[in-house]
Parts: sequence; structure tokens; C-alpha cells
Amino acid sequence: MILLLSNSLDVTTDILLPYLTERADVFRFNIDLWRDYTWCLHSTGYELADPSGRHCCEAEIGAVYERKVMFNPPYIDVPALGSGESWLRAEVFNIWASIKDLAMGSGKLALIHPSSTGNWYKARQMRMASRYFPVLPWQMLHACPPELGPDIVCKVNTGAPTGTGTCFCVSKVNPDHLDLSYPWFLQVCGDSAEEVTVAYIAGKMFASSLSRENMSTMDSRRTMAEGRANWEPCELTPDEQNKIRALMQETGFSFSRLDFLRTDKGLTFLELNPNGQFGWIDIQNKRGMLTAIADEIMRVHHRHPAPLRQ
Repeated sequence: MILLLSNSLDVTTDILLPYLTERADVFRFNIDLWRDYTWCLHSTGYELADPSGRHCCEAEIGAVYERKVMFNPPYIDVPALGSGESWLRAEVFNIWASIKDLAMGSGKLALIHPSSTGNWYKARQMRMASRYFPVLPWQMLHACPPELGPDIVCKVNTGAPTGTGTCFCVSKVNPDHLDLSYPWFLQVCGDSAEEVTVAYIAGKMFASSLSRENMSTMDSRRTMAEGRANWEPCELTPDEQNKIRALMQETGFSFSRLDFLRTDKGLTFLELNPNGQFGWIDIQNKRGMLTAIADEIMRVHHRHPAPLRQ
């Protein structure tokens, strides 16, 4: 059995699920619906039951795969003295992180796992990536003026809402208009005709490109949502593939989605997301990307056959 950790609104999970359920039993836990489940962890294992009455136990699980373990809404306003809902979320998240940690310790955690040498936050990953690809100059600053020139974009380190229920998109800004009492992540605006995203799946790469010609903003997510452009399959040169493979080996990750700009000199690194969305890259599985992800999960699953029931 495969234990799939997600949330009920994750479309990528919905897209991937049929490629797993045709090959194995899958128990999906949606953390945003945690009140509908029952579970018990103890010294020798754990048992789980979903709202339909399906059960599984630790001994039956051959692989654990984490997609997006998020609550709905993802964030809530918490008073200075805390709140009961915030406490409950923290407890539930910690319990299910413990299940993921148990899978890591037993070799059952598939594809999405912590780096072997710790988390890679953006400052560190960009320094590392510069050994393999050009990286546009960047600064993370507070209370000091930016030194990147007039042509810059503002980015974020997290997907946390800004306080109005919306998220901050990559935006071109005038450095003279920045309120320096805020923390900012700034980067030189790259001059490029297209963006490239690469899903790296246990050594396999699936690359797509997006023309920037019709982009109304600097954030490709808004361009897609507005229907102005679509991602199309593209090729990577052997040198680009080798550099991506070397970067991934250094991080220790088995999966990531990497974002680049393409110029006449090749790829310029933007970001590495160790558990990024990927369903939209190959929704119909014409390139076999969803099969590649399912294969990697099944590879872990087959290493841990469930004991025969008495």
C-alpha cells in the first residue's frame, strides 16, 4: 500500500493518482480534512482509517509519498496569545511529519525527501547553482538601499499570504519607491525571450519553455492564469543536462522543479523548488512524466512488500 500525504484541493495529486491506483492500493490522507480521519500511533506501528472506512497499518505500507500537506485556508490570523485552531494545526502537522520521518528512517519515503545535508533555502541554493549556471545578481535586505541598479524585480521567499488572502507575485519595481522598513528579496531583471522549467525525477528530466513575449507581468503563473501563453515541451543540450544532474546530486534531492531563463548564452538559473507543482507540465502524460513519478514511487513500494495477512 502507498500512503499519499496531500490536501483535498491539490490538483496535481488528482492528476497523478490514477497512475498509482492502477498499480497499487493507495491510502490518501488530506491534512485539511484531518477531522474526518482516525489514526493511532504507538510503539510498534500505526493504524489509519479514512472517511470511507478504508484502513491501513504501517506494516502494510511499502512507500510514503508527500505532495502538498497544507490546510485550507493555508494560513489563519492568530492573536498574540495564540488560538485553539492554530494549536490543533500544529499538533496535527507534527504528528503527520512524524509519520513521514518514520518512513524516512525505514527507507520508505519516495521521491520527495529532505536533502541529505539539510534544507536548501534560496540564498544557499543560489550560491550553489552559481557553480553550474549564471545567476543574476540578487540581494535580501532590510533598512539599507539596494545596490542592483534600476532594473530589478521583487521576489519572495515563501508562499505566505500578504494579509489579504492573496500572494505576492514576482514584480518589477522601482528601487527608489521601496519601503526599506520591509524585508525585500530583490534580483536584477533578466533580459530573456523565454523561461524554462525542468522537472527532475530521479535522474530523468522533463523540460518546458514559456515565451515571455505576451507576459503581462514578470510572474509566469499569472500569464498562464490569464491564458496569454502556455508551456511547451523543449529540449536541453547535453551540457545543460549534465549541469542540472550535477546540481541535483550536490543537493541530495531525488525530485525538484528548476526554473531558468534562456538567453543566447544558455540557461540562467532562477530557482529550485524541492516539491514544486508539476501536473500542468504533462497533464495527458504524453511525455511519460507522470509514469516516471509513479515508477519511482513503485520502486520504493516494491522494496517493502507487505507481510501476508494471517
